Amino acid sequence: MRFWASLIFTAFLMMAVASQEKVQLTLNLMPGGAASRLITGKLKGEWASPKPIAIDLELRSSTFIVIANLTSEGDAIIQVQPQGLQIKGKVGETQLEWTVTPNGDVIAQWQDFKFESGKLPEEQSSRWRKAFTASAEATITPKGRIKSVKMPEFPKDLPNWSEVPNVLKIAHQIVTGFLQTLWLPMLPTESVKVGSQWKFDLPLTMLDFEPQMTLPFNCSLAKLTFDEAVINVHAEHKGELSLSLKRLAADDPKLTIKRGEISVKGEINFLVNMGVPQKARWTLKGEIVGNVEVEKAKPSEFTFRYEAEFDDQLVF
Repeated sequence: MRFWASLIFTAFLMMAVASQEKVQLTLNLMPGGAASRLITGKLKGEWASPKPIAIDLELRSSTFIVIANLTSEGDAIIQVQPQGLQIKGKVGETQLEWTVTPNGDVIAQWQDFKFESGKLPEEQSSRWRKAFTASAEATITPKGRIKSVKMPEFPKDLPNWSEVPNVLKIAHQIVTGFLQTLWLPMLPTESVKVGSQWKFDLPLTMLDFEPQMTLPFNCSLAKLTFDEAVINVHAEHKGELSLSLKRLAADDPKLTIKRGEISVKGEINFLVNMGVPQKARWTLKGEIVGNVEVEKAKPSEFTFRYEAEFDDQLVF
C-alpha cells in the first residue's frame, strides 16, 4: 500500500514540476522527414441567396507532407501533396458529392449531374489526375512561421471542367478555405511554461489578395506533462471586408466577402521530444455576407452562417 501511495505521489510531483518548468517548443525539421495529415469533420450551416438553404456536409482531407530540404537559415522547404478530398452531404434536400481520390480521379454528383474523370479517355483523365495531385510548396521556420507558399497553377483548359455545376465549385472553394485556416505549428519564439501566452499570424492563402493577409491567433500553453504540450489557440475577426476566395479557373464563380464575423478555436497536442504537432481539435463559427459572381449573370448577394468541427492528426 505504501509503495502505491509513494508511486502516485511521485507521479503527481513530476507532473507539478513539469507544469512549472519552461520548455522550448520547436519543430524537428530534418530533410526526408514525412507524415500524412488527416482531417475529418462536419460543416453545418445555412446559405441564403436570397432564400435560406440548409447545409450539412461531412469532410475528409488527406495530404502527404515531406521535408524536401533545409535552407542555409535552417528553414524547411516542405512539399504538400494532396492524397484525397471528400465532401459529401446535403445542400437543401439535394445530395452533393465531391470526391478526389488519392490518385487524383474526381467523382462529382449534384442533382441529375454525375461525373467521373476516371472514365474519360486516358489523355484527358491523366490531366485531371495531374491537376488534383499537384503539390504545394511552403518555406517554414522551426517555430512554424510560414515565410512563403507556392500554390500549383490549375490548368487553363482542363477537359470537361466547364461542365461541373457551380454548386460543386463553390463547395470546393469554401471547404478548401476552411482547411487552409487550420495550420498546426503555432509555436512561441521564447521558452514557455504553463500559462504563457503568445501570438501567431497565419497567412490566409485561400484569399485572392496581394499582399497576403494574415489572421492573428492568440495562443497559450494550457498543459505540460512529460513530453507533451497542449496549446490552446483562438482567433476572431469582425468587420467590413472586400476580399475574394481564390478560384481554380478564371471562369469559376467569384466569391467576394464584404463583411463577416468569424471565430476559430483549437487545441493542439505537441510532442516536445519529437518536435511535431501530433493532433488537434478545431471549432469554427461565423457569418459571412458577400457577393457571388457567375459568368454571364448579375452578381447576387449571399449570407453564409456556419459551424464546423474538425479532428486533425499526423500519421507517421
